[in-house]
Amino acid sequence: MRYNDLVRKIKTIAHIDDDESQDALELVVENVAAHLSDHTRRDFADALPEELQDAAQMVPTASHIDEDIISQLMDLDEVDENNAKARIKAAWQAICEIFDSREVDDITAELPRRMVAELE
Repeated sequence: MRYNDLVRKIKTIAHIDDDESQDALELVVENVAAHLSDHTRRDFADALPEELQDAAQMVPTASHIDEDIISQLMDLDEVDENNAKARIKAAWQAICEIFDSREVDDITAELPRRMVAELE
């Protein structure tokens, strides 16, 4: 799936504009990747469109691990919690379409339970 297709899908699901869709998409990719093992992170990045591969290869920082993904998006786009949750879920749903169900299970198995709950 191409980057623009992902953005369009998020835009449609969450009823937001392109910039907001891109913010949610990049934030989900960064946060998911921050919790993956090196091997899984490389596989995750390789499957993503080229525009997202650098974000997926980022070295995890304390801020990604300490602050939950919903709060990060609330701060980034100045939206309320419900809006942020809807955007995060839409971005995750779009990303999951890139992978088969086994790969999604492998990725979510490495994520903290709290994050999985926020994504689904």
